[in-house]
Amino acid sequence: MAYNIYKSQFRQLSPERLEAWSKVNTASASDMMNRGQAMGHDIKPLDRSMRICGQARTVRAIHADNSIIHYANSHARPGEVVVAEAGGNCEVAMFGGVTALEGIKRKLGGLVIDGAVRDIKESIDLGYPIFCKGVTPKGPHKAFGGEMDRPIACGGLTVKPGDLILGDMDGITVVPLEWEEEIFAKVTEFRKTEDYWLTIFEGPKSLYEVLNIPEPTFID
Repeated sequence: MAYNIYKSQFRQLSPERLEAWSKVNTASASDMMNRGQAMGHDIKPLDRSMRICGQARTVRAIHADNSIIHYANSHARPGEVVVAEAGGNCEVAMFGGVTALEGIKRKLGGLVIDGAVRDIKESIDLGYPIFCKGVTPKGPHKAFGGEMDRPIACGGLTVKPGDLILGDMDGITVVPLEWEEEIFAKVTEFRKTEDYWLTIFEGPKSLYEVLNIPEPTFID
């Protein structure tokens, strides 16, 4: 078995900053990045109440082998989110109830994986945030290793160690760490615009008018 663990140092966001980000929904964050940086629609929470807000610790798993995910689960820091590239394989579960319990005990921020998980009732009952592509009872192997703390591909996006991961019932949005300050400022400013729209919308104008959408061309 061979693990390739890369040295990765990234700027850690303060608890106060993460608390502020936790109030931002995934749609708003995506809108401020030119309506991008949202993972594919098939990466969804096990339960609609689950939310994620934390910095990524990335892993690339070898096909049907979850040993590197166990390693990451035991080495990520409290609040960090394990983001796993599993090749979109939904025929083998790469994470289960006992691993979720470990995540709870170590106060991790959750799991995002472009693959399958199992023991979902246990994970939901525990309240451990899991966003995945599928569910299957079939278990994985633990023999071949994998990579940790390298840029990976998950849900159609590149995810780097330290990137901000936001998850809610809509799915997952990834804020690259190098964009974090800019996007946070944009989200904060846009909230003021939304509040202004709501005050106008309370009057006689329609939302169509409030958003200043161009008038259509009428054809005889």
